[in-house]
Amino acid sequence: MAKIQFPVVELDNNKFQIIVDLALYSKDVITAAIYKFSHLFYIHQQTDKSNSNLVIVIFESKDGNTINVNVPKHFCNELINQQLRHDVNAQFGHIRDMIVEEAFKPVSK
Repeated sequence: MAKIQFPVVELDNNKFQIIVDLALYSKDVITAAIYKFSHLFYIHQQTDKSNSNLVIVIFESKDGNTINVNVPKHFCNELINQQLRHDVNAQFGHIRDMIVEEAFKPVSK
């Protein structure tokens, strides 16, 4: 039996659905990736009723254009991008905060 790999993509003429595993990507990351595509699509996300560890994201073209296989691929790449940003911020965000704090300290004379 073949193991299912995530994300799972289902294509239609003017919409597509991606199933994302929460073990791989956090909900905040999924929402951030969705936002990057909100100017092109009407987007709906919901938790899979049969498995709460899966999020179903449905994209429908705003302009009615046919969707090709590259659009879901770009979304999957954006998921990776956003997860990496999230992880780097969790690990090193405190350094950025210290730099900003130092930069805005009052100057003593």
